Amino acid sequence: MGYRRALLTRWSRRDKLAILVIAVTVGFLTGTTIVVAAVSTQTTSIAAEYGTDGTAVHYDSVARAQEEAGAGALVVPMATVELPNGETRYVAGISNQQASAFKTDSDVSIPAPPPAGVTSGTRTTKGKQRLVGDRETLTVAVTPRPSGQQLIPSDWYVTQPDTVRKLGASGAYVITPENSGSGAADGAGIPSRGVTLRSALAFFVTGTRQLLAVLTLTAVGGTVLVGVTIYSVMKMTVRDRRQSIRVLRSTGCRPRTVLSLFALRAGLLTAIGIGVGYALGIILPNISVNAAVSLGLPTSLSVHVTRLVLTVLVPLYVGTLLVALVAGAAAVWPTVSPPPARVTGELERDQTRKATQSRFRRLFTLQLLDWRALAPSMATLTVFVTVILLMGSIAGVMTPLMSAQGTTLTEPGAIHPVASNVPQRYADALRAKGIAASAEILLFTVHDGQPVVARGANYSAFASVSNATLERGSPPQSANEAVVGADLARTAGIDVGDTVSLGGSTQTALTRVHVVGTYTAPGLYDDQLLVSLPVARQLAGRPNGSVHIVRTPKRLEGRPDASVELLDVSAPPRIESTHRLPVTVRLRNFGDEPATHNVTATLGDASKTVPVRLDAGSQRAVTVRLPTPEPGTATLRVGNETRSITVVSPDAIRIRGLPEAAPPNSTPHVRVSTMAGEPVTNASVRVSTPRNGLDAIVRTDGNGSVGIPFGTVGNSTVRVIAGNRTVTHTVQVSGSASRTLVAGVEVLPSTPSLLSRTRARLRLFNPWNRTLDRDLRLSGGGADVRRTVSVAPSDTVVKTVRLGQQTPGSHSLSLVSGGQPIASTSYTVTGDDRLVTAYAGGGNGAGGTGIGRALTTAFGNLQLLLLVLVSLAGLMTVGSTTAVFAQAVHARQRAIGIYRATGAWPTRVLRLVVGDALCIGVVAVSGALAFGTGTLFVLDRLNYLVVYGVRISTTLTPGVVVGSVLGGLTVMLLSAGLVAAQFSRRQPAKLVKDSVATTERGRSSDGRGVQ
Repeated sequence: MGYRRALLTRWSRRDKLAILVIAVTVGFLTGTTIVVAAVSTQTTSIAAEYGTDGTAVHYDSVARAQEEAGAGALVVPMATVELPNGETRYVAGISNQQASAFKTDSDVSIPAPPPAGVTSGTRTTKGKQRLVGDRETLTVAVTPRPSGQQLIPSDWYVTQPDTVRKLGASGAYVITPENSGSGAADGAGIPSRGVTLRSALAFFVTGTRQLLAVLTLTAVGGTVLVGVTIYSVMKMTVRDRRQSIRVLRSTGCRPRTVLSLFALRAGLLTAIGIGVGYALGIILPNISVNAAVSLGLPTSLSVHVTRLVLTVLVPLYVGTLLVALVAGAAAVWPTVSPPPARVTGELERDQTRKATQSRFRRLFTLQLLDWRALAPSMATLTVFVTVILLMGSIAGVMTPLMSAQGTTLTEPGAIHPVASNVPQRYADALRAKGIAASAEILLFTVHDGQPVVARGANYSAFASVSNATLERGSPPQSANEAVVGADLARTAGIDVGDTVSLGGSTQTALTRVHVVGTYTAPGLYDDQLLVSLPVARQLAGRPNGSVHIVRTPKRLEGRPDASVELLDVSAPPRIESTHRLPVTVRLRNFGDEPATHNVTATLGDASKTVPVRLDAGSQRAVTVRLPTPEPGTATLRVGNETRSITVVSPDAIRIRGLPEAAPPNSTPHVRVSTMAGEPVTNASVRVSTPRNGLDAIVRTDGNGSVGIPFGTVGNSTVRVIAGNRTVTHTVQVSGSASRTLVAGVEVLPSTPSLLSRTRARLRLFNPWNRTLDRDLRLSGGGADVRRTVSVAPSDTVVKTVRLGQQTPGSHSLSLVSGGQPIASTSYTVTGDDRLVTAYAGGGNGAGGTGIGRALTTAFGNLQLLLLVLVSLAGLMTVGSTTAVFAQAVHARQRAIGIYRATGAWPTRVLRLVVGDALCIGVVAVSGALAFGTGTLFVLDRLNYLVVYGVRISTTLTPGVVVGSVLGGLTVMLLSAGLVAAQFSRRQPAKLVKDSVATTERGRSSDGRGVQ
């Protein structure tokens, strides 16, 4: 059976061309899959540390929630109440038993309710609150609760479930811990309804699923191209072997045998093309990434085959192979289905034009080719046009995010905007200069199993930098109100008046917002839920005054004449006259070249200059030690900065730990020491109370410690005498005075700049004869920090609190214990608004937006990626249309031979073929544009074109339409030109001979001559 081997293994040049076309197509799909998987792996790896921590689903009734709750789940009844000032608040009902049991099953912190009344994370003192519920109005006691690191929002009231029932339950949450084995979450812990408690990882997992769905649609288009290519090539093979097929059928060969042989031949060609395409798909992305790195383009992708890649490629390859088998059988079916006697060698149709044709019909009458090439051409061009429209739509969404028209301020060294920490006051400083600015927090959440991008911002500031327009409803007025982008409203089914639950982004959290309006904005901004900054801080775990980014609509530029800036100068405000003053100077080089800067420090009459060399973009601190003048006050000068330094004698004495107020008949313990810290022993301490005229005299022990006895109410004078050294203080003795800690607050560095990592050092001393347990709150300077401390008698505790980066100007810090201020300090942040712009230009505020920088982190140069994908799509379309025109020209090679034999030059034949291709192309491109647009419209309506929560709406801009038409026509003409050039170079006699169906090339005398 030699004819079997001949049909399967003897290939012509067009068969090898078909393998190349299939390889390019498969390579495109393989490379795209690998790149998409790399992006998915990259983004998922960034968020891998953020597990879901559980799920929360809201039900409209408590009974329904209890029915749906699984084992280990926490049911939290909810009531909506109105405060006397008109604000709306939520009340959560949690029992102590539920809170402790849930804490045992998970790491999520649930606040325990009080025995009576409610707790609030926004209150600092106890009090009463009137709550107007749906059923009853209650006046309840309010107790402050810690607001940090807890699932329940600080502005929600927490109480016993019975109180919620009295107020009138409006619904309930079912909170299910992670890995509890209950609930409706999938294997990744993502519920089809409700939210994840921490959503960063879930956002990228669900976004990857959407991305793979779009990739699957691309694979379907690729299989169409492969099917058209294989069908065209196999049609030419059948045409060349019609006589052999007739002989085989006449000698008893069954039709299914011929069908199976041609199907296997098509499958073999496709299998080899798949193998070569797989290799190309692996090699080309790695070459592209390496080239991007060598050219300095930002990219962090690691492209290689993973399990995720195989889950897409294996079905793709199998489907492509099956399509090829069907195409091979379909190509030979019209030849094997009729009786053998009807299989003739007449292949070409009469192309003679009728003289009576109208001018319009003559315009679309082909000279050589056949209109049968229209359908496969339109099919391949539909895939090509669809790719162009899709990439154009993606570019339309992403370009506003990647543009360099504005400036985005992020924290220096932050690898991703979500890891950035920027003071919100930066936006205030820019607005004070007349520059629109928006302080924002980025949130990645999941709602009902779908990824949702949320953004914390003030709406008016957001609209001023994003060109947003409110279309329906009203702008948000309170913290729990939100507005939604028009595209997201359509994708997620969110409408004005809806109440939406949100889980934390990088922080375990839960909250509810009321949607009061919809807005439209360019690009990705239209696919976001805009919430207030307080809500966003809770979901992202940001402290008060801190945001991820600050955006402006204009590019900020620094001064070109001064690359090195003085950031801050720090020195101790008090020093002994026998010591040298250490002055720490911090500099930063904002330029692109190394620079040397001379630092000159002056204290009194002493001066010292130190040269400091800084690399491009680097920051450095140097310490200069200056001799101190005589005791008194001296001025320190470094550049334009000045500090007041107090120089003291090392023998001067001071009292440490003396409270400002004390209860009657109390005896706080203090220490008397020199300025150098040496204890002063046997010092005389006289306590005088003018009201009763009584004095008490005590002496310090060997450690300089002494208990100071206070008597009746009044102002007491404490005077310490040690030789010729004296120090005096006044203490108020009052019945309302409590035993408080003696505290001091020190800002480090003492005069920070906006680039300093500013800290507050709290020194807490307990002068009393009992242990003090106190709740402390440090506020101001962008901080709002709460701490609980326990200080033993006569002991000192030191705490350090990070304040974050500061804005230029004066700031104050206040330390409060039990509602009573116990320490405060003021400080000035050096630098002007020039440093804000330098901060933007120093590699941390490049043009674009926060999410644009996130995309750059994940994708690298996005525009280059889209251009490469469009180019590859064009290349594989050229291959498919070349196969289509090869079949069409092959069917007319006899006519071409006659043209050539009667004196037509090859260029004449080329013009005829290209002219016919242009006619076919005009119709095919028009149809492809209509079918491609219709396909994307249907996919858009079915919500298939949503990736990471962003709707890729079809954008038919003039540029995209013209690009699609010109691109399609270019592909058609290029394909036709390649085929026509090949056939026009052949000898006329060979063209005519090869077209005769009764004489096949290579037919041997034994009847097996099938090539």
